[in-house]
Amino acid sequence: MSASTAPLPVIVVGAGPVGLAAAAHLLERGLEPLVLESGEEVGDAVRQWAHVRLFSPWAYDVDVAARRLLEQHGWVPPADDELPTGAELLDRYLRPLARTRQLRDRVRTGTRVTAISRVGADKTHSARDERPFLVRTEVDGRTVDHLASAVLDATGTWSSPNPLGMGGLPAPGEDTARPFLLGPLPDVRGSRRAEVAGRHVLVVGAGHSAV
Repeated sequence: MSASTAPLPVIVVGAGPVGLAAAAHLLERGLEPLVLESGEEVGDAVRQWAHVRLFSPWAYDVDVAARRLLEQHGWVPPADDELPTGAELLDRYLRPLARTRQLRDRVRTGTRVTAISRVGADKTHSARDERPFLVRTEVDGRTVDHLASAVLDATGTWSSPNPLGMGGLPAPGEDTARPFLLGPLPDVRGSRRAEVAGRHVLVVGAGHSAV
């Protein structure tokens, strides 16, 4: 971060657990965060697996800087040994964090980042480190540009899951079978029940989520 860009905000892309925690840490360091979230609310990816219970307890789910910020507003933390669902993670942690006085005006939802560049930099211009970042977004069909001193990518992998094949490539036939794939962590006992009831379902994976 050069002296010429220091007054600009640090843009955090993604308002999930990592993005909001990053904003809390930036505030503690006297930096100005601006959190950009493509979904219509914070924790949009978490909302899509809200039915799933985590296998890590609250003690490992709440960031220390986020906890300090929440406790300034009288937040009572859940029991450290409880295992929250995604819905509880949203209701008891992420939404209250985003509503704090320090963050509520620094989080912008419905804002999709489409490109990240440097102001005035291209293949013919150097000294990129001295130029602020240019973050291009789409908001309600409009293009909105932001300048930033630094950019943190906290978007995660939910919207870009690994293919089923080895070596990072789709398995043979995976592309043509896409209409039959349910995607990660589908709510098979709730909203997606009709798609699996009475059918044989292949679960790919052998970790906690697969179990």
